[in-house]
Amino acid sequence: MTLFEIKKNAVSQFADAGLPTAELDADCLLQFLLNKDKTFVLMNRDLEITEEQEKKFAEYVEKRKTGLPVAYITHKKEFFNTEFYVTEDVLIPKPDTEILVQEAVNKILEFAKRETERTLFIRIADICTGSGCIAISVVKEVLSKTQNVQFEVVMTDLSLEAISVARKNVYDILDASTTILCEAGIVQSGDHRAMIKLVNGDLLCSQTQFDFIFSNPPYVPHKMVDELLRDGRCEPRSALDGDIDLYNSSQAKSDDGLSIIRRLVPDAYKALNKGGSFLMESGEYQAESVRKLFNDAGFKNVVTYKDLEGQERVTAGEKQ
Repeated sequence: MTLFEIKKNAVSQFADAGLPTAELDADCLLQFLLNKDKTFVLMNRDLEITEEQEKKFAEYVEKRKTGLPVAYITHKKEFFNTEFYVTEDVLIPKPDTEILVQEAVNKILEFAKRETERTLFIRIADICTGSGCIAISVVKEVLSKTQNVQFEVVMTDLSLEAISVARKNVYDILDASTTILCEAGIVQSGDHRAMIKLVNGDLLCSQTQFDFIFSNPPYVPHKMVDELLRDGRCEPRSALDGDIDLYNSSQAKSDDGLSIIRRLVPDAYKALNKGGSFLMESGEYQAESVRKLFNDAGFKNVVTYKDLEGQERVTAGEKQ
């Protein structure tokens, strides 16, 4: 079969399965199969596909027809102009979360302007880090825009499997030249401008003070999780359900998606240095409640940023 024929067949199967992005899915899977870019796929429609490639592609198509996201098949997802490694142990990075990254970068660069005579040492934490896409993107972007900043970054997650995914992304994306294996569950890596610690534990894990804290915690209401997963997306329940009690208890204490956030917001306030900021993603249906939690915890200048569809998505507050 030719590349055109195999793509046409895949698009037809995806359409029959009710997938809304049939052609895009087929293109992405072909790029992965051939290890080529989109232009190559478009310009080589008469390329003969080997029998082995055809068999492998058929496996990809069958997986996608079940609803399994393309990113979990290819183990790749672009986020903030960087390709991240992902598995079914972590959420797939979403474009809406890029709003959090951009606002965090803006705040850090503004923070850095206060000190121009010497290198500024900034401590940041990324809570419920998952793939590590938030912290890694923030560090990469800030270091590309200023020379007078050094980072110490703590990335935490209750899932040891997620920590393993984040660790691979730290190595691959930040090009860590030094690696020090420490106590169980913690890895330090970094170059002369960034030191990254990955910590397996609950929320802030009793870490010390920070200048900035970021988080995309589980925030989906408990009763909505099954419905959300019904399409076969296979994202980890523990990274979605905001009402699951500590250590993934099967007994939810509430059904508004805020159980974890109710613990996180006041803890973040306590862990921030004066002048620091906390930025957190949540559902558009929770924005008003989240702002109240921020205000009740003592945060000032509380504001919620809208995502690409105009929904209230990321709330930020300062500790004065």
